[in-house]
Amino acid sequence: MGSHTLNPNPEVPPRVARRVHRQAERGAAVFIVVMVLTLLTAVGLFAVRSASMADLAAGYDREGAQAALVAEYAITASAAYLANDPSTVLLSYKASITSNPQPCQSNALAGTFPAPAPRPGCYRLELDELQNSFTKMSNETAFAPANTTTAVGATSSLNANETTNATFVVEVTDVAKTGVPAEGDDAKVSTIQMTLTAISQVRPAAACTASSTAPAAGQQVMRAMIATKSTLL
Repeated sequence: MGSHTLNPNPEVPPRVARRVHRQAERGAAVFIVVMVLTLLTAVGLFAVRSASMADLAAGYDREGAQAALVAEYAITASAAYLANDPSTVLLSYKASITSNPQPCQSNALAGTFPAPAPRPGCYRLELDELQNSFTKMSNETAFAPANTTTAVGATSSLNANETTNATFVVEVTDVAKTGVPAEGDDAKVSTIQMTLTAISQVRPAAACTASSTAPAAGQQVMRAMIATKSTLL
């Protein structure tokens, strides 16, 4: 006996039943295609987002490394400045304890600034002061200036496209005699120990030029203890 396909609904002609069945299959196929395309789009967007985040992380890592180098440079430049003539820093440090407080972060007291005297001594050694010393001693600049006239406020020390600005401040704290006379000098000249805390920033030059502040910046803090000699303490 031959096999026959039974029509589950005898009232519907077989041709119509087959057409309805094919339409149902096409609807399922369209649904599957849409789902696959949606998944592929999601995977593509995730890959693009991951790549952009990796580039962003690399940029932040480079900015942080540059800021660390700028902080180290600030410590070295400040030590050379103090070795040449520490009188301005030491006199201002002594004045900050009683009459001329400095807005330092490294040893600030809790409460309203300025704290009542006597307070911890501190002197903020700004980039401009070091720049004046650079100019007098060697007619050089602390950072290499931009090579193009359009890169206002930028420096060529950090990147080739000259879109980055660097700055720092060095806080001088914990100044005290060591009790050891300076080698080769008479007893009036003492060896003085102090702590230098360099706070550096690397930031977009265009943002700084437009509003003197930057929406994002890499910042590093570095601390060092140095010794110099003077008769002022």
